Amino acid sequence: MPLDLETQKQIRELLAQGCRLGIEFGNDRRVRNNAWQSGSSFQGNEASEAIAALAESLVEHSGEYVRLIGIDPKAKRRVLEKIIQRPN
Repeated sequence: MPLDLETQKQIRELLAQGCRLGIEFGNDRRVRNNAWQSGSSFQGNEASEAIAALAESLVEHSGEYVRLIGIDPKAKRRVLEKIIQRPN
């Protein structure tokens, strides 16, 4: 499943700022209880590689919620949490 253009733009902006990207995933119960599972993370500055890796993660976790995380490595805090896939 391809990422929408707005999400791709956010990925490019986050990488340009030096942020790390990661994903979290979960089923209905986990999401309701805010007990997301950590998935893969991506560090680098090549947006096309990050977008391709995230698209693979969406396929891998089809039928689950997937949340994109943007992390500021200097401040060690999240700058973005966005659900990029919902089941059905």
